[in-house]
Amino acid sequence: MKGAAYDAYLGGTGLRRSLQSARRAIFRQPRVITFWHRVGDPHSTLLAQALLAPDLAPLALADDVSLEIRIVPPPAADADPEPALRAAHALSDAVWLAKRHGLDFPLSPVDPGEDRVRRANAVLLVERPPRAQLDAIVTLGAALFGDDPDALGEAVRKFGVVPGQAVRPALEENYAALRRAGHYQGGMLHYAGEWYWGIDRLPHLRARLADEGVLEAPTAHATTGSPPTNLEVFFSFRSPYSYLALEQLAEWPEKLVLRPVLPMLMRGFVVPRQKTLYIARDAKREADRLGIPFGRLCDPLGPGVERALAVLHLAQEQGRGLDFARSCARGIWSEAVDLTTDEGLASVATRAGLDRDAALAATKSDAWRSVCEENRTALGEMGLWGVPCFRSGDRVTWGQDRIPLVLSWG
Repeated sequence: MKGAAYDAYLGGTGLRRSLQSARRAIFRQPRVITFWHRVGDPHSTLLAQALLAPDLAPLALADDVSLEIRIVPPPAADADPEPALRAAHALSDAVWLAKRHGLDFPLSPVDPGEDRVRRANAVLLVERPPRAQLDAIVTLGAALFGDDPDALGEAVRKFGVVPGQAVRPALEENYAALRRAGHYQGGMLHYAGEWYWGIDRLPHLRARLADEGVLEAPTAHATTGSPPTNLEVFFSFRSPYSYLALEQLAEWPEKLVLRPVLPMLMRGFVVPRQKTLYIARDAKREADRLGIPFGRLCDPLGPGVERALAVLHLAQEQGRGLDFARSCARGIWSEAVDLTTDEGLASVATRAGLDRDAALAATKSDAWRSVCEENRTALGEMGLWGVPCFRSGDRVTWGQDRIPLVLSWG
């Protein structure tokens, strides 16, 4: 999907929501929110806790809101190319998330292991009312990630289980339903055609329900601070979240060390279409929240990325790396600039203060390749593979959602 097709896909949110509301009113349908929970996923566990918070409890109790909970296994290999690395990162990430949002999660969480996850799945595949199921999820989460060896057994005895042979078929059936519905991983809420990941995207759902008169409008967390000196920023020109991160860090150019990497598809990873489409729409929603222009896209995959990286190498030598990275990313994600053309590439280069002829001449050099390979290696040593990522000393985090954490490091 490129160009005009992307623009059409990302636009029209208001119209889609109006049509959903009209259909619900005509057919007198309740609001249905589906929580796709994955046992052993820290983000999914924190989401269950958040759904029990006083300002969101109506989702589990209100007559006009029907909460459905479906238990799913880990995502398929095409959607989760580094499951071990993701699991390790999720544990450390959840510690900070819980602290920021006032939720419960061990400061030194343990990896629950496959057998313990299987036992917990057997508990949660028992049918229960939504509120009781959320209580079970929270209890099991504490048992799985905590250091009490007896807690899981106590939870199993308390809640009961389905037969062991029923677990795998039920999980596979639920995962197939998740893929048919349009997503690929747990820890998601689905409401009226839109997806919301973990507690990071709860504000978007709450704002939508506030518009519909179901909940009070959410209160935004204030973001304060500044990044540390020599903050390493690993980013890709094909990552919309990298674009959002660069824009949020734009006022501190003297503190940033830009470390570009090739897009995942150009590093041998497989990215399913469902994931690509979800990321594009989610990034648009986040861009709107942040007030960052977004939506007229021109996918630079392949030659466009390589040409941009070659010019970035020149720009960094001239002390204009961030200027060019931002100009180029803005061109890709909000202006539909085609970087495979000299006209397109020159337009974003000159806007960043580079000489047009020098920028185009830089595309003939391969000096950027060894730099990107060094950055890819460093990313792997950090235990990560996607972008944007940030490192300051021994502190590492991943995602534009973690800018508040990065600003607390300064």
